[in-house]
Amino acid sequence: MGILTDDYGYYSPFKCFVATALTLVLAMGSCEVLNRYTYSEGARSGVINKFSNKGWLFKTWEGQLALEGIVSSGTHTGANVWDFSLDRGARHGEDVGALAEEMQHYLEQGCKVELEYIEPGTTWPWRSETDYLVQRVTPTGNCSPLPE
Repeated sequence: MGILTDDYGYYSPFKCFVATALTLVLAMGSCEVLNRYTYSEGARSGVINKFSNKGWLFKTWEGQLALEGIVSSGTHTGANVWDFSLDRGARHGEDVGALAEEMQHYLEQGCKVELEYIEPGTTWPWRSETDYLVQRVTPTGNCSPLPE
C-alpha cells in the first residue's frame, strides 16, 4: 500500500486528485512568492532600438536596448542588446502607460537613455516576457523633452 494506492494496490482516483491539487497549489504558491521577491535591481544605459506591445494571449510591452560597446566573435561584429519589459501588473507603483509613451518618444528620437529596472525571482507570462522590469526611463543625451 502506497500513498496513492488503496489496500489492494490499485491507484485511488481521489488520492491522485488530492496529490495533484496539492502539488499545483504548492507550485503556484512558490511561484507567486518568487514573483513578489526582488532578486536584483539596477540601471542600464543605451539607445532603445525596439519597443512594441506584443503577445498572443497577454499583451505586454517589450523592448530592446542597444548597450554601449562592441561584441566581436572573430568574423563579425555586433551590438550588445539587452531585452526588457514593462511590468504589466504595475506592482511597484509605476505608470505603465506613461512609461510606454516615454519609451516610444525616446525611440523615435534615437537618443541615449538610462533605464532603471528590477528583476523579480520569476515572472508570470501575463506580467512580462522577460525578467527585467523597467521602473523609470531617464534621457542622458541631448533629447527634446516629452511633450505635455
